[in-house]
Amino acid sequence: MNRPDSSDEWLEIRNELADRVREVRRELYGEHGGPLLASALELPFRVWSDYERGSVMPADVMLRFLELTGADPHWLLTGEGPRYNTPPP
Repeated sequence: MNRPDSSDEWLEIRNELADRVREVRRELYGEHGGPLLASALELPFRVWSDYERGSVMPADVMLRFLELTGADPHWLLTGEGPRYNTPPP
């Protein structure tokens, strides 16, 4: 993956990442499962909701998300390959 050149490209990457994070949440926790996932990550739901809308997710939250869901980091970043490293819990 090449390094984005412009702020528009970074914004697009952040939005695509947020879409994939939301996709994993919907698959594992349901359409209205944001509060459940936020609780599992020990976050206020409002904070989690911001991440799903494209706010920058801190590394420690992303690492906990990956551990909790088994999501594949490469898939989250690119949309390519398998969605999960391990079967979803």
